[in-house]
Amino acid sequence: MNAKVHKTSVADAVTTHDSAMHKLAPAGETITLDQAQAAHLHDAAGWTVRALDGSVWITQDGDIRDVVLETGEAFVLDRNVPALLSPLGKARISVRLDTCCEQKQPRRAGMTALPASARLSIA
Repeated sequence: MNAKVHKTSVADAVTTHDSAMHKLAPAGETITLDQAQAAHLHDAAGWTVRALDGSVWITQDGDIRDVVLETGEAFVLDRNVPALLSPLGKARISVRLDTCCEQKQPRRAGMTALPASARLSIA
């Protein structure tokens, strides 16, 4: 297990604590979180979270595991459920779609699986 990665392209969300959902770019994004902030990822199975600076605690809805990443570590989210990324102090993290991992998404009849389009909010 290693660090997490996530970023919002809406810079105002970080400074104003806006909780609006933002669609993540598959190439990845980087964001800085203060101790009082947390990032919420939705539909993020297969996305890699990396700790660039500081430590971050990752928990996925319904998962008994708690993952703590230190600087330089990464973790691939393995459930298509909401995930909470909480910094332990101040942290800088990045989130990107790991294209080498198979996406685990439910298929609908007659449809092919598409890469996940994760959404992020910061509170």
